[in-house]
Amino acid sequence: MNFSIIFRAISYLLIILSIAMGFSFFIGWINTSEHNNEIATKEWILSLSITLFSAFVLLFFSRSNSEKKKDRKMLRKEAIAIAGIAWIVCGIHAALPYVFCNIGISFDQCFFEAISGLTTTGSTVLDDLNKIPKTLLVWRSTTQWLGGLGIVMIFLLIQSRDGASGKMMFGAESSLPISDLNFSNFAKAQRSLWTIYICLTIICALGYRFFGMTNFQAINHALTTTATGGFSTENNSFSNFSQGAKIWAILFMLICSISLFLYLVIIKKRKTSVLKENEEARWFLVLLISAITLILINNRNIFDQSSILDTLFNVVAISTSTGYVSGDYDVWPTLSKEILLILMVIGGCSGSTAGGMKVSRILLWFRFIRSELTRTFRPQMESIPRMVNSSKSVDKNTLGQLFVIFTASFFFLILGSLLMHAIEPDISIKGCIASVVTTLCNNGPAFAEFGPTKNFSHISTISTIMLTAFMILGRLGFVYALVLFSRKLWKHY
Repeated sequence: MNFSIIFRAISYLLIILSIAMGFSFFIGWINTSEHNNEIATKEWILSLSITLFSAFVLLFFSRSNSEKKKDRKMLRKEAIAIAGIAWIVCGIHAALPYVFCNIGISFDQCFFEAISGLTTTGSTVLDDLNKIPKTLLVWRSTTQWLGGLGIVMIFLLIQSRDGASGKMMFGAESSLPISDLNFSNFAKAQRSLWTIYICLTIICALGYRFFGMTNFQAINHALTTTATGGFSTENNSFSNFSQGAKIWAILFMLICSISLFLYLVIIKKRKTSVLKENEEARWFLVLLISAITLILINNRNIFDQSSILDTLFNVVAISTSTGYVSGDYDVWPTLSKEILLILMVIGGCSGSTAGGMKVSRILLWFRFIRSELTRTFRPQMESIPRMVNSSKSVDKNTLGQLFVIFTASFFFLILGSLLMHAIEPDISIKGCIASVVTTLCNNGPAFAEFGPTKNFSHISTISTIMLTAFMILGRLGFVYALVLFSRKLWKHY
């Protein structure tokens, strides 16, 4: 293991994080007239200074270590280590503004809030956003925007990483199979992805401003909408915004829950028909429309006509793992909430900013089951499922990772729910399961004690740390997080 490469990569990420801190402070400062809460200048200077100091210390050790040990090209093991360690190190430093701004939460809750931002989960421990410094509100939104494509993706962009290691790091961030990253110039594709991401954010912000939001609200919600993160500047999220703003949010939540690589192909071929031909996107929309139809029918006796838009908004927000809310979906009938739970687990498309298991993995899982059932009565037939959005057969590595992801998901769901119920006996089993599902799937609000009108501030330190770890596990797709505990990763290659 070449630690100089790891130290250098993490130091660059911390420098990027410090730049993001400066951006958050600047946006909060120029919008002083729109919010009455303080700026917390000294606290931000301290947070930024510590982050930069840590970055330069790691950079110093990376150079001194490279002098003793001949530096070489980044290999797969270094790429895996960076993809996993970056979330913990960046999460600790991203928590510093919450710590120093003295907003009345403990360090474990600060770390929870920071990781919830970077993983675009959207779960929160903050009770009253009106008492939070506006610079910190921007920081919450900025961390989600950075985590939308992935903090490691920024390092890849700066370093212009190509080849197997770069693709592996991106695969860990985006949940795309490495076999799908078949671009001739992967570094150029990264730059194009960031260009699309930034353009979508700007257009989204302009739309929000047009539909009645203030500049401060428009910037923050554009950052968290395109990241499908769900952090808001308002205590009641989207409940009090105009219908136009809600429709605009629905549009961009859907756009950003479909693979951004697909938009690259559309721009390159200049054919919108590519979207219709994409199997994963097609199934995602079919599932979403079916869920909306069933919920509207099931809720017909409790909602008036004005609630139809709120229903549509909440279903899209849950299915795209954005986590915005408009009203309280926890009062819906049981069947409607069960459908929301299924959508929460499935999530969006691979290569998007959405969370969840991803539609492509669910499709591949069903195809694998079908092929194995076929082999029970036709054992001589080698039935290998084909890849989603491709005519190629699935390779053994992809099937192996799929098995690990689904096995780990169910294992941590059961283990986490049991531990939550043991640690928090006052919380219902429904609330315990919901808290684990929403953190593993990076969704945000859940049900019962963790519903859309509640938060995670009432749980113990142990539960807070456990759910924080689940957010990282879910964001890295389990494989790239669990492999960090393998001795062979650090000793052999």
